[in-house]
Amino acid sequence: MKSRLAILLFCALSIGCSGFSPRPISRFELQTPRPFGYLIGDEIRHRVVVETGTDMSLNLNSVPKQGEVNRWLNLNRVKIETDAETGDTVIDLVYQVFYAPNEVKMLSVPGFSLQFNQAGKTVEQAVPAWSFSLSPIKELAVRKDEGGLNYMRPDALPMALPTQNQRLGLYASLTLALFTAGYLAYLYGYFPVWPKRRIFKRAAGELSRLSERELERGLAVIHHALNTLNGRPLFKHKLSDFYQAHPEYQRAAESMEWFFNFSNQVLFAGRQSFDGQDWRKLNDLCRLCRDIECGRL
Repeated sequence: MKSRLAILLFCALSIGCSGFSPRPISRFELQTPRPFGYLIGDEIRHRVVVETGTDMSLNLNSVPKQGEVNRWLNLNRVKIETDAETGDTVIDLVYQVFYAPNEVKMLSVPGFSLQFNQAGKTVEQAVPAWSFSLSPIKELAVRKDEGGLNYMRPDALPMALPTQNQRLGLYASLTLALFTAGYLAYLYGYFPVWPKRRIFKRAAGELSRLSERELERGLAVIHHALNTLNGRPLFKHKLSDFYQAHPEYQRAAESMEWFFNFSNQVLFAGRQSFDGQDWRKLNDLCRLCRDIECGRL
């Protein structure tokens, strides 16, 4: 019994002395895409994942350098990321192939060996070569169809997108724009078919070219506009008939009353004294009548 215990103790001590020291590289993985269906000019992306202890560091000189690998393969990009806490390393490699085969051909991305430094020692991890198939862009011999057409020709044109809804929207927008423009022109009296809608607009333009010293000329301009609208000379005692024919101008009755009284004093009673306030009241009456004829009031 004692001899058995001694043997077991000896074995346990032997295992403890020899130890299960952790492996320096606990995980290695080469992540690659599909190994077929590539053409000349295609890029191939590889990712190398290495899990190591925190006391190990990657020797950057062991990582392939960006540039030409061989006569038909380039390494376009190299990206290295290392986790400072865990020591894990991820290496992204982007290759580009420039081989132009005449038929489907099997090629290989060369392997390489990564080196890690640990306590003055070097630990290596081999990255194996990776094989893939490359296809030609065209056949070795160009065929022709029975009808004499070239076998190699441009792709068929895509079907046109339906534009009926867009056309309807465009027509609706144009119609709305024309209607809006016509309505604004109608309000501002630009249509010659409605000359009466421009009477006071023209009168306002004439007044703007006169000065206060030309008050009599300004009175004549307003009289002419009212006579044109009325269809005959308009006098003060005919204002009630005028308002019946044009009820919208009833809003300017107070200004009209002032205008005819003031006009009679200047043109027939010989009044010579007037000031800037009279000129402003005359312009206010013209603007008021213009707003009424344009439908603003």
